[in-house]
Amino acid sequence: MEKQFIKKLMKYEHIIIYGAGLVGGLMAKRLLLFQQLSNKIVGFAVSKKTGCDSKINGLYIYDIKDLKQYKESAVVMIATMPVLHDEIRETLENDGFKYIGVVTKKLYESFCRNYISDFQKKYPVAFPENAKKRILFMASDNNKTSGAFLCMVELCEMLKERDIAALIVLPEYGTGEELLMKRKLLYTYIPSKNWGYEISRNGDYLGKLCFIAGLLSNYKAKARLMKIMKDQSVHLLHCNTTYTYIGAAAAKFCKIPFIWHLRENMSNQGYRIFAQQWALKLMQEAGKIIAVSEYIKKLAVINNPDLISVIYDAIEPEKTFQKRRKILERKIVRMIIVGVITPYKGQEELIEACHILLERGTANFHLQIVGTGEKVYVEKLREKIRKCHLEKNISFYGVSNNVNELYGQSDLAFSCGAKEAYGRVTIEAMLSGCLVIGINSGATPELLENGKTGMLYDAGSTESLAACIAEVISDPEKANIMAENGQNYAYRTYTKANNLRQILAIYNEVLHYKTV
Repeated sequence: MEKQFIKKLMKYEHIIIYGAGLVGGLMAKRLLLFQQLSNKIVGFAVSKKTGCDSKINGLYIYDIKDLKQYKESAVVMIATMPVLHDEIRETLENDGFKYIGVVTKKLYESFCRNYISDFQKKYPVAFPENAKKRILFMASDNNKTSGAFLCMVELCEMLKERDIAALIVLPEYGTGEELLMKRKLLYTYIPSKNWGYEISRNGDYLGKLCFIAGLLSNYKAKARLMKIMKDQSVHLLHCNTTYTYIGAAAAKFCKIPFIWHLRENMSNQGYRIFAQQWALKLMQEAGKIIAVSEYIKKLAVINNPDLISVIYDAIEPEKTFQKRRKILERKIVRMIIVGVITPYKGQEELIEACHILLERGTANFHLQIVGTGEKVYVEKLREKIRKCHLEKNISFYGVSNNVNELYGQSDLAFSCGAKEAYGRVTIEAMLSGCLVIGINSGATPELLENGKTGMLYDAGSTESLAACIAEVISDPEKANIMAENGQNYAYRTYTKANNLRQILAIYNEVLHYKTV
């Protein structure tokens, strides 16, 4: 399909790629392979460009309004998520662009297949010869903003410093590759499907058949993994999340020990393990299971609880720790909540608490909601803000490439997700010097000691949340002491050294080896 698409593009004088994200970036990579096309590409277009000129893959990003001189000569390829296609097409047509196309799901999948195939040919798998140990990491996604992915990357970096070679196996194309390249970590692509099935689709029998077909296609991934394990003398396999399983199945066949990292509870995210009995049997054959919190350990359906060890993820203090600062010194209390905008993260609960504050006469605050989410849900929150007359008090920031800077400008940070498996953003906010107010549910109470290193409010109670905020605002001295205690505690506890020491102890136990 990619070849046919390339032929069609040849007839146009210029090419504009609308969308500078995952889809647009991949499209650019594929087109730049063809010299006849590379000279035709004007660059990326977006609906609203912010900041200074920037590049992706050597191509500039422009505001679409600045490219109207090409409306008669260029084909504008909409390279975004499908839900945006109709809206963008309508805008382009109204702006007078004559030639408009879209990157369909099938075309994007063709780009992905060809990119992965080219990568596999160009970069054969090879561990460093001097590596003390060779560990295969199975990623369940390829997303540079995913907490699980980031923690895996940081762990692999630490192992590399100890001359322990880690090869990361990516199941699909994604943005995580940028991070791996930047940090010079070993990785390869082996396309595979995870065993997470959406609970909401339980009655979709056709969907189940398609899902089963996808799992059956994993035999190719299993065969390739087994070959790598044998050819490269792999010592250990590390499954990075609950979702990924094909590596464990291959390791079992090759009689190579494996460990499983439980970084989430799938049902909390709306998924279940397909073929659960077989899955649990496979998981219990792991040499060890790591849970990222006591909360996740309690939720794990494992017959042998002694198999599970709790190891909190490490945060990179040198990148998140900020010099101690005073909070609540300005007229306006600066508040922030970071994360995917979804009902699971509690943004709506926080908005309602802000409304209570406003009704009771506290108006000197501003909340930034940082992140993105489903358009319909975000609009629902915007409407609630309008109805509560909070337009001057709450704003949506969108995605930030420098969340630490935003934390540094804030006084209070919030963790309102009732089912947080761990809470990376909670630790990052503590390290930044913010006072964190968190929900007394999930893993958050393991990270915050109420009244000492942070504040906890009762789950499901907007009154309790509003009361916490009001208490903090009314006593800045106490708030500063808690914020400082929280920062110091996070800096001492969630360190790379602590995390690595505990992980290596697990490796030693599984390998029955004492010098890893």
